Amino acid sequence: MMKKIHKHINSKNRKNNLLKLSVLILVIVIAVAIKIYKDKPIKYTKEISYDCMIDDLDVLYDQIQENYMNIAQTKKYNDVDFLNIKPNFKSEIKADFKEKNRDLTSQEAYEWFNKILSKLYDHNTSISDKYTYNKISSHKELSYLFTDISKNRYADLEYINPSYDFKAYDIRKYDDSLYIKVSDFDSVNIKKDSEIFSKIIKENKDKKQLIIDLRDNQSDNLDYAVNVIIKPLLKSDINVDFKSVHKSSPVIVKNILDKNNITFKTSEINGKANIKGSSTDAKYITNFNLNLKKSDNFNGNIYILQNKNTKNSADFVCQIANRSKFATTVGETTSGNGLNIIHTYKLLPNTGFVVEYPLGSVLNEDGSINEEEGTKAVINLDDNTKMVQSLLDRIN
Repeated sequence: MMKKIHKHINSKNRKNNLLKLSVLILVIVIAVAIKIYKDKPIKYTKEISYDCMIDDLDVLYDQIQENYMNIAQTKKYNDVDFLNIKPNFKSEIKADFKEKNRDLTSQEAYEWFNKILSKLYDHNTSISDKYTYNKISSHKELSYLFTDISKNRYADLEYINPSYDFKAYDIRKYDDSLYIKVSDFDSVNIKKDSEIFSKIIKENKDKKQLIIDLRDNQSDNLDYAVNVIIKPLLKSDINVDFKSVHKSSPVIVKNILDKNNITFKTSEINGKANIKGSSTDAKYITNFNLNLKKSDNFNGNIYILQNKNTKNSADFVCQIANRSKFATTVGETTSGNGLNIIHTYKLLPNTGFVVEYPLGSVLNEDGSINEEEGTKAVINLDDNTKMVQSLLDRIN
């Protein structure tokens, strides 16, 4: 009797062991199949499938979590919890595919990803257009972006060549002062604009005061800021240091900075960075140095007008003025983002789109975040409509 019982138990154990082994083999087979599927080369297709869109949406969110420094600002100033609205985007993309009943064109997918990124409320974060893609393709530091899929995708995108028209400076002459309004930094020819601007200043060298008005200027053009505005105004050499912090080690295009006399060095942060604000998860820091020679175009006092709508490269001019003292800033605190001087780039591998991100978070001299706190004026004048007259009354 006991032998039969033992025989029955052993038979049952063998069956259980065989079942466990079968399950284990099945799990291994499934895992290997998934790995083979994920590791197989991604091929370019002219139309973009739903799965391809969702895969790259996941990649995009991973990039933002790992690299983007301004998530906290998006939530604080725009009341958008970007990291938690990913399911909404997936639902909207699914509904769009269902309504169209077909795969997306390259242009439609491009617009979709830009729509998603617009919820960051940061114009420095977007999908590169075809003009930008072609422009950055010569930079060897960015060779990782230019896969066959990426090249084919951008070949299929619409090309819009940005058109810039020279906007004449608004120039006014007062008794002892020259006023120049610079509405934007858009330029057809940086060298030509620099010659025009320098000529205006030289012709009025006898004035005691020069007022450069950068209010409402939100242009994003580092070349213009350095070569058209700052260089012609220098009465002495300047050597200015500034810093940017990052979650991951940034890819920086060296020759863009070289031609503007800016050097840099990135290193890991040892210990805790001296940051006042929300970017305390920074792991890397880049130290920049701007070194420019004097021009001797103007000998009098220089004032730069700024307001809350002064941003990007116009804010860069205000920051450099404050740090080097080549001019005195006047007005309201700017919206910042001036020292975030170049973009860094990431690839969405399935669709081939390139994402432009701000370099990181740039620090004001007191350690606060420039994108969050802006640039304060040395002379605070809040009445924007009467700022020019208020300044003239003060300095004459």
